[in-house]
Amino acid sequence: MFLVAQNGLARGLGIDWAELRQAYSTFLRDPAVGIHHIIQAGRESGWQRWVEARWCRQAQDLEGATIQIDLQQLAALPPDTLGGAYARHMLQMGFDPDTFVSQDSQDWIGRRAALAHDVHHVIVGFDASPVGEFGLAAYCLVQFWDLLNVFVLSFVPITLIGYPRQIFRLMRAISRGLWLGLISKPIMAYPFESNWQTPLQQVRQELRLV
Repeated sequence: MFLVAQNGLARGLGIDWAELRQAYSTFLRDPAVGIHHIIQAGRESGWQRWVEARWCRQAQDLEGATIQIDLQQLAALPPDTLGGAYARHMLQMGFDPDTFVSQDSQDWIGRRAALAHDVHHVIVGFDASPVGEFGLAAYCLVQFWDLLNVFVLSFVPITLIGYPRQIFRLMRAISRGLWLGLISKPIMAYPFESNWQTPLQQVRQELRLV
């Protein structure tokens, strides 16, 4: 019944149902692949167009800004700066900044959103564990109102079933993410690429996260 309802909703919103199904079938095995499928599922939808138009209004002063990420260079910054904390996060986890950048997407706001994902992890204060990912997804859902984070959070029930001992940590992370999303300034408008040397605590203060 749930999948039937999803199918009808997806068709009504212009979502690519085949890509949505691929997202669900691959996410648990390979989250990055699943994310690419869900992004593709919503690419031509009215929902995603609305989300991106909202992002563009929020970040209109950043259109055309060049985003270059050199992790080794950023790692030379103090660990309490945005760039230093971000580089250490990425290098420790073995992450590639371009992981979520779609190869067929040239729009500036989509590229910014993809590159900003792990920057947002560092700014908001959630690690890259499953609990941390759900916490950040809750924050981003409130901030963005997008399909991607609805998709990620739809895995909460199955996670609770598989890892019942995580229920309190998970619910605390989700509650914290929702609250921070409500009180935070629009994070998509934050020019992280020109603030690598800014103390992380100052960045959080500017965004009203502390």
